[in-house]
Amino acid sequence: MELTREEEEILKGRRGEAAARALEAIVKVGEALGAERLVPIRHAHVSGVSYGNIGEAGARFLEELAEQGARFAVPTTVNPLGYDPWDPGFYGATREYVEGQERIIRALTRMGALPSFTCTPYKTSLFEAEAPPPGSHVAWGESSAVVYANSFLGLRTNREGGPLALLAAIAGRTYYYGLHTPEGRIPRVEYRVEAPGPLGDAEAGVLGAIIGEAHEDPEPPALRASFEGDLALRELSAALGAAGSVGMVYVHGLTPEPLPRGWRPEERVTIEAGEVRARLEEHAPASPGEVDLYFVGCPHLDYEDLARLASYMRRYGPSRKPFIAATSNEAYIRALGDGTASTLRSLGVRIARGTCLIVSPMNLRGVTVATNSYKALFYLSRRGARVRLAGLEQLARLAAGAGET
Repeated sequence: MELTREEEEILKGRRGEAAARALEAIVKVGEALGAERLVPIRHAHVSGVSYGNIGEAGARFLEELAEQGARFAVPTTVNPLGYDPWDPGFYGATREYVEGQERIIRALTRMGALPSFTCTPYKTSLFEAEAPPPGSHVAWGESSAVVYANSFLGLRTNREGGPLALLAAIAGRTYYYGLHTPEGRIPRVEYRVEAPGPLGDAEAGVLGAIIGEAHEDPEPPALRASFEGDLALRELSAALGAAGSVGMVYVHGLTPEPLPRGWRPEERVTIEAGEVRARLEEHAPASPGEVDLYFVGCPHLDYEDLARLASYMRRYGPSRKPFIAATSNEAYIRALGDGTASTLRSLGVRIARGTCLIVSPMNLRGVTVATNSYKALFYLSRRGARVRLAGLEQLARLAAGAGET
């Protein structure tokens, strides 16, 4: 691999042993993939920071890095924690779990991490204050955010594992390969959705799962479809990342970068509306009575989503079953300021900040969870939960028992 003089100096220890080791790992991965050079990054997002995911070994690894003087070379945000840091007992975390998670937080903060604790870092002021312009290279480790960043923000990142995103944040570099390259972002296969109208959040997630499972090309898929709003785009991104290996989708009319002049797909695939509808009905709740827990916020809800949920709950009434809405602390503070948070609480919704049910220590085996997120369905099913899928408004209606006899 061809390195710049600055990169060679980093490898020699000019920025300390931790930076040298981090860059050495990045170089080795890049060489294994055939990358010819590195590229500076403008931002990093580290996933896999919950104690339930990385455990004692992960906590010690981060502490050792911090003790060795590792510091993030670029603004670095981090994924949700294993519990709500403002309400540690919410998910039933033990004292040992809380102490382990606090050690992880201290180590990351010592290295310079911004305390975002969200899977949607692009929705925070911590990111927006110095948002990299379209075309910038970043290193993100959260699959849903990777797809969203490449597809709708015009940023360039591969699907990095949490440790590699962490090392890239320390080194300030990543390998120039895949979705960092212009040729790696050009679709070969185009999917076209034959639907009578825009797809909502749950429908978009189902579509993402269908494409994610079918798409085997290293190049991203192209997509012709319409969506109801940003929540649907986030659910599409999350499902693509969970159900497949997709790191980007080129959505005509929404992806900010142009395709090469004269581009034509080599293959076209039509997805009928009936296929999306049948997949959604397969996972739909049979009745409100079968649901034990409602969960929304995977990826995290933003303020507008919380306000929309509050509007639905006011329309249909309070939830008869436990209802959890996961969001960032920043979105919560905004919702607290205008009364949205108190409205949700009064209607039976518990707001979880900086965390997610997927990475929580809550025992979900045998629990029936209803969600609007295909990603949540994908991962919670693997934790032994029975998961049902429906759109945000339908969940609010079901939770209130509307139409139940």
